[in-house]
Formats: sequence, structure tokens, C-alpha cells
Amino acid sequence: MSQKPSDFPFDNSSKKGLARNSVHYREVVAQGVGGAAPAMASLVTLTGAAAYAYASLPLAVILATLAVLLDATRLSITSRYVQSAGGIYAFISEGLGKWVGYFIGWAYVLYALTALVFIYLSVGVFLPAALQVLGVNTPNWIWAPIVIIVALFGGILSYLGIRPSLKFTLTMSIIEILFIIGTSVLILTKVPPDPKTFTLAYAPPPAVFNVGVGMAFVFLAFAGYETTSVLGEEAVDPKNTISKGVFTSVLLVGITYLLASEAFTVGWGVNNMSTFFTNLVPGIVLGMKYGGLALALILTVLLINSGLTDSVTFFNTVSRVVFAMARDGVLDKRLEGIHDKNRTPHIAVLFSLIFSLVYTLVFSDFLGPANVFLAVGITTTFGFLIALFTANISLLFILKRNSDLKLWNIILTVIINAIIGFVIFANIVTTSINPYVLIGVLTFVVWMIIGAFYGILRKNSVKHL
Repeated sequence: MSQKPSDFPFDNSSKKGLARNSVHYREVVAQGVGGAAPAMASLVTLTGAAAYAYASLPLAVILATLAVLLDATRLSITSRYVQSAGGIYAFISEGLGKWVGYFIGWAYVLYALTALVFIYLSVGVFLPAALQVLGVNTPNWIWAPIVIIVALFGGILSYLGIRPSLKFTLTMSIIEILFIIGTSVLILTKVPPDPKTFTLAYAPPPAVFNVGVGMAFVFLAFAGYETTSVLGEEAVDPKNTISKGVFTSVLLVGITYLLASEAFTVGWGVNNMSTFFTNLVPGIVLGMKYGGLALALILTVLLINSGLTDSVTFFNTVSRVVFAMARDGVLDKRLEGIHDKNRTPHIAVLFSLIFSLVYTLVFSDFLGPANVFLAVGITTTFGFLIALFTANISLLFILKRNSDLKLWNIILTVIINAIIGFVIFANIVTTSINPYVLIGVLTFVVWMIIGAFYGILRKNSVKHL
């Protein structure tokens, strides 16, 4: 690790540190897969991509998977030079300096916190819709206890330790993937695959643009794979474990999305995809159609499970980034507390739980959970993409400092950032302007302004900064 002690001060041998050598390759994979929430994405989230690509959805999935694999290459390279609980924040700080790292890290913290809100509401909004498919009507207020349960589950499990949290995530992620793949195979045995779904044939005009926009939404469905980077201080042999783990998680998620997108597309009907994305839970509807009540019920349970595992991984993520930033002095030092027994950043976990839960309950009470879901989706997208874009640039400086910069690294960075730039562009031009979208954008802008002022105050008040 190339950081100077003054930049990232921590004692590896201190009992106050995180649990060293407690996470193996399989747990790293679990963190990446759980962060992407493959069951929830397959059953619900891919509808955003289908809204543009229509029955060419599988083509969009292949293109997005290749794009994410390229970004995973950047992540794996960077993880060989920087191993820190700060993850993306630490990567950027190492390459572009602590204050650029702080500012983008501040954006990444917002991404992770609002991702938790997004996860809570994904279950709170879509579970009642799934239950309705099963013939069960729920009261309008049911979202609130669902949100509280998902939040407490993720926060408590993350609080108890990295190993128990990732053991749970590993088991549940395997079950998710197996059932989504199994459901896809079941549908494909009844409706044969259509090779034209892997072409532009079914995309509405302009076909290239609409498949590209669909790819952008699939790219966002992978969000969470980069959270493997926060295990840099707890993984066994992190230089190799994280680099291999991120690739494995992206491949597993990509294969799941690919099979699901093809099966769900032909199962719904290639000529009927204009109605696919108008349904809140099309995956559950397909489960009922091809597997009956039993399969639809299992997929509904998986939807809940996906939200729970996703909340665990993002609590693991945001708590470690906040902990690392506090340890470096760019956030309040009280946030760097480590639990004596569990060896988890428990103060940061508690902060994240309180912030995300209060945010969800208060704003959902005023605006409605579905509207808050839309708003935080926009906020999360900006934080995620800006952090990735900056981390890619940072890698070049890290490689140059280590006399390891090659032409192909520059080309890779240009390609990845061009893709990310297109994803940002696609989200801007395709997002309907309404008050809740504007709230999401405004939230991000206000958060960054607060971060700028807070950073200046910290710089003036903390001597070593």
C-alpha cells in the first residue's frame, strides 16, 4: 500500500482496528453480489432498461455486462495498490489527494446512504405489489413497518461483525442466483429463446440509442459490485482476493441478468414488451404464469431476501467509508469508533442506520414512499457514477506514481469514462422532469454544498489537515 502514514493513519496491530484476515474470497464475492441484489434487479429493476430496449433487452444486458467488466478491471488494478476500508474514497485520495478524495468520498457516502433508502423502499413499495399478484391486499401504511424491518435487519447484522454479515449474504445470494436461473430455465423450456433479442431487431427507433439507454440502466442495476473495495483491511490477501472477487461477482450477476432478461423477454412476449415495464413486478407475474402460485410465492420471498442482503452489504460499505474518512480526520473523529468485540465500525453503522431510517420515514410521510423512491434513485445515481468516474482518473495517477503506467491503462480509462459519461447523459435526457426528480437532484447539490463548507471548517479546525 503506497499511502504515507500521515495520510491514512492506522495501526494494523491495534485491537481498535477492523478484523484483519477475517474475510476470504467467497465473502468478497458475497459482498459484490449482495450489493447488486440480483433477485430484486431481475424481478423489478430491469424494467427500466426494457422501457427503452423493449425485446432487445438481452442485447442491452450483454453490452452493460462488458462495460461493468471493464470497470471491474480498473477496480482490480487499483486494489493491488491501495487496500483500505475507505474503498473508492481511499482510491481517489491516493491518486488525486486527500481533499479531492474527501469531496468525492462525501458524494459516495450520500450514494451509499440513499442506496439504503432506495433498498428499504424497494421492498416497501414492490412487496405489496407482489403480494397483490398473489391475491393478498395490504393496507397503504404497510410500507412503514417493512422499511423499519429491512433497516434494522441490515444495520444489526452489519453491527454484529463482518463475517456473520457476509456469511448470511453469501448463503442468500447463492439461493437468489440459483432460483432466478432456475426460473429462467423453466420459462425457456416452455418458450424457446429468440436469437433476434440479441440484435437491434426489436428495439424501437432510434434503435441504437434506445439499446444504449437500456444498457445504461442495466449498468446501474450492477451498482454495488464496487463495494468489494471496502474490504481491503479485512480480506485475506486483499491484493488478490478483491481483484478476483470483483470479477467473479460481476460475472455471476451478469450471467443471472442475461438468462433472466432472455427468459423474461420471450416469456412475456417479444411483441408485448411495451407493457412489460408498466408492471411494478413483471418477474412475479411471470413466475405465476409459468410456475403457478408456488413459484410466485418463492420469488416474492426472494424479493424480500434480496432487499435484506442488499441492506447488509450497503451498511458494511457506508460504515467503513465513514469510518475511514473519520480516521483520516476529514469527518468527525467520533465516527471512527470500533466495537471491542465485533471489530466493526459500530458508531458509523449506528449513524448510517439512524440517518437512512429517519430520512426514509420522514420524507415518505410527507411525499409518499413511491415518490421518495424516485427521488433517491436520482440522488444515488449521481453519487455512484461521479465516484466511479473520478476513481478511474485517479488510477492513472496511482500507476504513474508507482512507475507502472502503460498506454493500455490510459485507453481503458478513456473507454470506461466514456461509457460512464454516456450513462450519465442517458439518465439526464431520459428522466422525466417532475418535482420528485428535481428533489433528487437538489438533494445531491445541497449535500455537496454542505460538504464543501464542512470540509473547509474541518481543514481550519483540525491541525494536521
